[in-house]
Amino acid sequence: MATTSVYYPQVNFEFDNDPDPVLRRKKNIKNAKSVLMPARKWKLPGFPKYNEYGQCCVTGVQLTGLGPDAFNKPLLDPDTLTPVEDGRTLYTEFFSDTAGKPKSFVALMGVDYGSPLRSSYCPELLQLYWLFSRWKQQEEEEDMNERSSLLWKKKRIKMVPKQIDTTERPTPSLVQELEPFFQKCLEHEGKGVQINQYKNNITGEVDLTTITLDLRVMRLAENAVALSDSTPSETR
Repeated sequence: MATTSVYYPQVNFEFDNDPDPVLRRKKNIKNAKSVLMPARKWKLPGFPKYNEYGQCCVTGVQLTGLGPDAFNKPLLDPDTLTPVEDGRTLYTEFFSDTAGKPKSFVALMGVDYGSPLRSSYCPELLQLYWLFSRWKQQEEEEDMNERSSLLWKKKRIKMVPKQIDTTERPTPSLVQELEPFFQKCLEHEGKGVQINQYKNNITGEVDLTTITLDLRVMRLAENAVALSDSTPSETR
């Protein structure tokens, strides 16, 4: 029986145990960002080392080789570090839209800012990215409360929280008309087609999708198929 070795990255992240919850979160954010930073080329630090579709931007492993259930791990609560109660997983959060259709998730050059890459994160690093993004959101909400208090004391300006309706809204008819084109792009993703989908943190809906068509990569892919389909005599 033929066997092959597949490397599965295991992340030994040490959560800070500072008794002050604010300082503990701040230290966790700093340490997590350091771990999640995409690898850079040695002589070209401004360029990512691993930047191919289906590749981890930190370790370089091929994510497809980890198996179909690699991302079916429950999300962890950022405060208790236990699985969330609603049953969400890494896959449903990052690779599936609200309608259950597959989507792509790519890393950013600066973790939480910068240019989007083609590569992503392995499961354990993606879990850490989820915690990092929740900690950042908590920090931003607390900063807003502090700014609101200062504005009220100095300028009598009150920041009133507004409740946003997050109920699922009907999909525009144009989106339905473009669905066959989108499915065709999904079919050829990585072969000159790059799809980026961005989820709205407030509504949870994917409301921004970009599709990039690279004619150069398409030609290379077609030429490779043509060469592989040709007979030896035709090749000669």
